[in-house]
Amino acid sequence: MHTLSIIVIIERNTYERIINRIIALHRYSFVRITRQTLIMIFPIVFIGTMAKMILKTVFKPDGFIYNIAFLDVIPQNVLRIIQFMLTSISQLTLGILGIYTVYMAAKFTAKRYRRDSKFAGITAILTLLLMSYRYGKSSPQFSLSFYQRLLSGNSLLIVLILGYGIGQLYRWLTPPKDGDNTNALPLLQERSFSSMLPMTISLIFGVTVALFLNSNTIYHAWSTSYSTLVMTAQEHRQLWLTLLATMGLTIFDWLGLGVPYTSMALTSGDSFTANLNYALTHGTPWNVPYEFLGSSLYNSFANFGGDGLILALIVAILLTSNGSYMHRVARWTALPTLFNFNYATMIGLPVVFNPLFLIPFVFLPIVNILLASLAITIHLIPSTPYPVLQGTPGPLISFLGTNGNWGILIFTLVLLLIDIAAYIPFVKMALVVENRLTLAEQDVISHEKND
Repeated sequence: MHTLSIIVIIERNTYERIINRIIALHRYSFVRITRQTLIMIFPIVFIGTMAKMILKTVFKPDGFIYNIAFLDVIPQNVLRIIQFMLTSISQLTLGILGIYTVYMAAKFTAKRYRRDSKFAGITAILTLLLMSYRYGKSSPQFSLSFYQRLLSGNSLLIVLILGYGIGQLYRWLTPPKDGDNTNALPLLQERSFSSMLPMTISLIFGVTVALFLNSNTIYHAWSTSYSTLVMTAQEHRQLWLTLLATMGLTIFDWLGLGVPYTSMALTSGDSFTANLNYALTHGTPWNVPYEFLGSSLYNSFANFGGDGLILALIVAILLTSNGSYMHRVARWTALPTLFNFNYATMIGLPVVFNPLFLIPFVFLPIVNILLASLAITIHLIPSTPYPVLQGTPGPLISFLGTNGNWGILIFTLVLLLIDIAAYIPFVKMALVVENRLTLAEQDVISHEKND
């Protein structure tokens, strides 16, 4: 009994140390500003994610709901109009998310030090646009072209650092704002001239980076790094490479450098085609040539709600919390997450940059793939050679990928339950951190005024 008490005390002390260290991280200005920025861009991300989900699952011929609801009766001209509307919403939200992010990060940073937050935000946007500008080399006509990877949600960490850095530049190179009435003409003049130096330095930096990226070689290596990981994780036949690439993908996504809202399903390649042809010829998914194909393992067992098994996290939050901010985010984002569109959840909770969720987010997909590989090895379940529709709910991918094997459905649901149970301790710690940070923020709120 004495030994048990000692173990409990040690566990409690370890628990408190982890929580205290996480809270201590939020004392750093960059961490706090990152959290503020993510909260502010969440509505934009949510709207964009919903638009992308509805487009891909409901109004695309290869969409899950489109097919099960027999929506092919919709006239083509009406369908094109709907697709245009949803595409425009997703492109102008998620497609240029970097602009909103860099503005908010620079604004919050400058505001923290009582500097001109609006000018800092505008400077950050201009700098990001310069960094992502592609110089026209083929057409003499005037046109604007940008590297989409920098402007979208694919470079969240980069634009956060950029916005924070420009805010710090305003901190060191401009005088503090005096009072709230800074829109009077003399004060506007002073604000304008005091912003010239940090704006000039920022724009020179932006042009320099643009010249570097426009060398093509560097940008090509950067832009293809993620897609290379995707192909390695999905196409490769060796299990250890699939595991390493899967880990790399999840880490990229946790750092905000992944591809939001992109379906990971691979329906091409020699290995996939060989498995599919075997299944069609023999009428069974058992004993296909490449049982441990990355795409089959990843999409069937490690993609419940997108990368990091976010669906399990959503369920864990709904089971263990009530009335908290995390609970509200989980309720709002549960539907798109069910259909494997998880970017709103990643930003809203947040999962990105959150050290509490890093371990389950990265390692649970690995555990699922290993357990599935073991089950395939002992012939408990077959591989999944058949393609599935876009937006197929994560737990149903393996079931439909075997053309209706009930054993693999049960196995998948058991994996999901294990994942939920594994996320619950981390969710409980996150709730404690959230509550303590909320209390700590009360003092900050009392000293800050809304802009």
